[in-house]
Amino acid sequence: MYVAKVRVSQHTCSLAVATQDGRMSIDLLEYIILNDEDALFLARITRLDGDPKKYFDIIENHKSTRFLQILEKTSTTLDFLAVIRDVSGIKAFEEAYCFIKPPIKVENGGKIYTVFAPNLTMLKQAYDRLKKIGNWRVEEVKKIMDSKPLLTRSQMRVVKTACEMGYFSPKRKATIKDIADAMGIAKSTAHKHLHEAICKIVEHYVESGKKLEDIENFFV
Repeated sequence: MYVAKVRVSQHTCSLAVATQDGRMSIDLLEYIILNDEDALFLARITRLDGDPKKYFDIIENHKSTRFLQILEKTSTTLDFLAVIRDVSGIKAFEEAYCFIKPPIKVENGGKIYTVFAPNLTMLKQAYDRLKKIGNWRVEEVKKIMDSKPLLTRSQMRVVKTACEMGYFSPKRKATIKDIADAMGIAKSTAHKHLHEAICKIVEHYVESGKKLEDIENFFV
């Protein structure tokens, strides 16, 4: 499983257009796709430097807006409902079986999606669909590690004993036989557990050390 943050420029969406000057930011807290073209958004203005009426006029008068209703205004936020004729970004991810985690951030003329993807192949399918929408950029991709423990209980016990006895010291202070005798197990069993544990630890280290640009090369 992977989680990615992707910025997409969406000039066809009134909400994105209204944030182009960089003085307003919106969080799309929830959404419902109404049909093949329209989606209902519960939106919250989280930052506004200017006259709210100016920006609501931009949203309301844009051809993609079908409905707009202000819900609640506080000293720091303003919530509203909007039906927008632009589901291209959402569908690009959902049709590739990548699931969007709200809120969708809207700022500087684009939307930032946080999405979960079962694998990199499905994430690439979503990116291929995004090419038809506008410019996009991967801001972050991380592999979600399995919650299952890296080592088995037996492997952990052997590694712990090996550490305590100095097996991993620069000048090795214990042998596999010493570890096996201390644990009361066969030498072959101690060797098997230790070898498998070291392989898992090294593999995990290498996998965790992959750079974002290495993953991005997969999508070129």
